[in-house]
Amino acid sequence: MQSLRRRARLAAAAAGAVLIGASGFLFASSAQAQADIVHIGAVQGSIEDGDTDFTSPLAGQTVYVQGVVTQETLDPSGNKGFFLQERADATDGDANSSDGIFVFNNQYSTLRTLAGSPAREELGANWTVNVGDEIVLRGVVGTYFGNIQFSGGSAYVYDVVETGLDPLAEVESVEIDPPDDAKASLEYMRRHLGMQMTVPAESVVTAGRDVFSSGGEVWAMRGDAEAAQQDGYAARAYRDAHPLDTVEGNFDDGNGYLFVIGDLGVRATAGTTESIIAPAKTYDVITEAATGGVYLSFAKYAVEVAEDLVLEDGLEPADNEPVEAAGKHEASIASYNIENLYDTRDNPNSGCDFAGNTGCTDPEDPEGNVSPPFDYVPATYAEYEAQLQRQAAQIVEDLKSPAILMTQEGEAQDVCSVNPAWTKHSDLGEDRLVCDLVNTGDANTGGDGAPDSIQELALVIAEYGGPTYQAVGDLDAADTRGIMTGFLFQPKLVGLSNVKKWDPVFGDSPEIDYPTEADAINADVQNPKALNAALPQEVVDQCTSSGVFACNGYDVFSRAAQAAKFYFKDKHGRNIGEIYLINNHFSSSPNTRVLHRTEQANYVAAISATILDHQRRAKVLAGGDFNVFPRPDDPFAEGQVIAGDWTGPSDQLAGMYEDSGLCSLYDVQVEDHPAAAYSYTYVGQTQTLDQMFASPALLREVEWTGSAHINADYPADAWDFGEEPAYGRYGVSDHDPSVVVFDIK
Repeated sequence: MQSLRRRARLAAAAAGAVLIGASGFLFASSAQAQADIVHIGAVQGSIEDGDTDFTSPLAGQTVYVQGVVTQETLDPSGNKGFFLQERADATDGDANSSDGIFVFNNQYSTLRTLAGSPAREELGANWTVNVGDEIVLRGVVGTYFGNIQFSGGSAYVYDVVETGLDPLAEVESVEIDPPDDAKASLEYMRRHLGMQMTVPAESVVTAGRDVFSSGGEVWAMRGDAEAAQQDGYAARAYRDAHPLDTVEGNFDDGNGYLFVIGDLGVRATAGTTESIIAPAKTYDVITEAATGGVYLSFAKYAVEVAEDLVLEDGLEPADNEPVEAAGKHEASIASYNIENLYDTRDNPNSGCDFAGNTGCTDPEDPEGNVSPPFDYVPATYAEYEAQLQRQAAQIVEDLKSPAILMTQEGEAQDVCSVNPAWTKHSDLGEDRLVCDLVNTGDANTGGDGAPDSIQELALVIAEYGGPTYQAVGDLDAADTRGIMTGFLFQPKLVGLSNVKKWDPVFGDSPEIDYPTEADAINADVQNPKALNAALPQEVVDQCTSSGVFACNGYDVFSRAAQAAKFYFKDKHGRNIGEIYLINNHFSSSPNTRVLHRTEQANYVAAISATILDHQRRAKVLAGGDFNVFPRPDDPFAEGQVIAGDWTGPSDQLAGMYEDSGLCSLYDVQVEDHPAAAYSYTYVGQTQTLDQMFASPALLREVEWTGSAHINADYPADAWDFGEEPAYGRYGVSDHDPSVVVFDIK
């Protein structure tokens, strides 16, 4: 009866009032239908099993809804909002429709009242947003990237029915319990969009905190989920192809039991945009229940909790099969994505690496075009140096100072050289390097053949107490944005081999068997050497700007593969054997650029095959960030439509498995230590993007191979929120480095 009296108040008011219609004209009290309240569930729509259209059935219409303000939100840019939900005894009774909705209110803490309404009469022109108020709201049903919502620009308060309510005592708060199946889980979350939802105590973090423009997020699962019951380090979410996934077989469930916890509510509770959700790492346990509204952003449904998470330390990810140091007569090689290691020097040879630059465009690589503002240059040198120091500590402490590192995402810049005054004890800081920041091209006298950011990383490694490294890299490996692959090596242990013009890879006429014209850079006689070629015409004819047919320009690589040949030294510095390295950073996004990435794998396979054709017992290691999963994993299930009559699996690395002459070291890892066989986390589950492939001669000498779990499971840096890294050196990159240890006797 109480609910009926509240709704009757609106009807009585409408009978004796003249209201302003949505289009601005007057309508008389006889136009009662325009003031009729609809259920929020009618706005959200009833989601049936198997539905794929989640749009509101009332999209674009002006409606009246009634509900309790359950929670306010605040995003990092200062935009505000609130969740509105019907009382538990006043819903439409449909379990498939949500009883809550989000109201976006831009930078405002108030919402306008409707002219001629009870709210206007009682409160004046504005109502102050207040948790616990029950209001009648008139608004236009809108959407923002799938999130059904009202906007303060077209929403008005008609009436304030009651104040001072305890929202969680009045509305239904559901304890989150999504089904395992990914599609069913999506339907489940959509049925609760805008409603209050509770994350129960004993839930387990499955991916360390990530930081996005909209704030921070933590992925988790219920503590009673089957995956959480697995032993030790296996108690986490693996992609379905992984042998430790909880349901046997590939592409079986999609790990729908995972959920996201966001911090729009945490920030509102704290009253500051500088707040962010507590740093969490994989395996941490949430010890106290947390409640918040369900919000859709970046294609993810998140519970935007009002209070920060209370966490208990779980297992230490870094202790999951840690890297073994190379022993006597052994060497180790690592591959490490150093995640946008840009320095704070304005490269005069680039128009797209610094604030104030005009940007870069390339008609041959349109997807690599770069326009201001620039997101990769650190805000200060101190921030950049902190990144160097943390990575240096990882290389020494966690990677055990490998003989050679293949790096990805270093800045493609060489306008500096080592300051002659530098020593590992000199404490020169920003003056470690001396640079020519004025002249361009051949007139620039600063370069020394070592890309600046990884050269500076080498110096910081020595300052940290690690060994002396030398940086090398071919700037032709760079993309338009200005990142490239590179190499760090210890001159005490290895040297760069001399190469001749007739060398089948490093010479002036490489013999790489690929069906298109080689780029001009392939004629350079040098070591290391970037290699590239035109995409096959049949691929170019299908290239699009996005999706599975997307292309990063019309070469095989937007970031050219880079080959290098090193020789190992005995204690007297004599050559005791060579190794060929192929350093890679394939195009990103496993489920897009599928044809392009497939050709990248084919070209790398052709490089390695060329080496092995001329030297059958050569030791060859191809590694890097392949940006797609190893077999049997795949972004497309068997029979899943990729495009037209093209169905999964896409098998984008087929060339590496079938034509390269190399063997996947992931297969060794998943057999020897499956719980540690991954290099990345995404949407709460592990996956492998960083891989190594070894020739038979090298494979026979492998003593250990794996990933150092020092980044992907830890919180991302949050400098924008004024926060120091929560776990010291861990979490400085979004990728875990790969390492292989082998005999060099």
